Amino acid sequence: MSTTYLALTNDLLRRINEVQLTAANFATAKNVQAIAKDAINNSIREILQDGHQFPFLKTAQSQTLTSGTATYDFPTDMASVDWDTFYVSQLTSALNTAKSLPVISFEEYTQNYRALDDSSGTGGYSAPSIVYQTAEEKFGVTPIPDASYIVDYIYYKFPADLNLESDTTLIPDRFRYIVVDGAMVYMMRFRSNEQSAQIHNQKFQDGIKVMRRLLLDDIINIRSTVINRSKFSSNAVSLTT
Repeated sequence: MSTTYLALTNDLLRRINEVQLTAANFATAKNVQAIAKDAINNSIREILQDGHQFPFLKTAQSQTLTSGTATYDFPTDMASVDWDTFYVSQLTSALNTAKSLPVISFEEYTQNYRALDDSSGTGGYSAPSIVYQTAEEKFGVTPIPDASYIVDYIYYKFPADLNLESDTTLIPDRFRYIVVDGAMVYMMRFRSNEQSAQIHNQKFQDGIKVMRRLLLDDIINIRSTVINRSKFSSNAVSLTT
């Protein structure tokens, strides 16, 4: 269970021996209490920027394609996308085959597929078989779709700052202390105590490393992409004496 904005802010205020907030006065907080609220958001932002592929940021997305439209926007809160997860579902009315979609770069698309898409016309539209990266915050499919196919993929979100006292962070509750450690850095600098800020910053950075070790460094499996080739050419000539 994730922690509320109010609870995190009060954790911080207790550490610095300041008056805690309530649900009633949270929105109108001033002075050090207002700085504490900002410090919590700053800490969360740093954690998420350091590990933008933490599993709790993973989000499943479905995009319904439009006939004749090749490129599509990512969600506005997208930090990064897992290009290996694109999958087109079977559309009964189109009788296409459900399958994963391999990804290519925009350069490869331009060199090998774009001219065909540009000249195909509606008669050349069909179920997409490849997804490509665009030069913008979008993805494209080729061939250009001829129906409302559904493409699923995984992306990692970058959530907005906490605002209301009841807002919750996506960071799991077991890492709550790390958020507060990061906020302490800002509070100590607000109080012009750089020595204490450095001490808390070291604790904060160590905490982020713990998060990365526990959440990101556990490799489930490794898949080889090596292509095995025959050691001998099929055209080899056998020499006899």
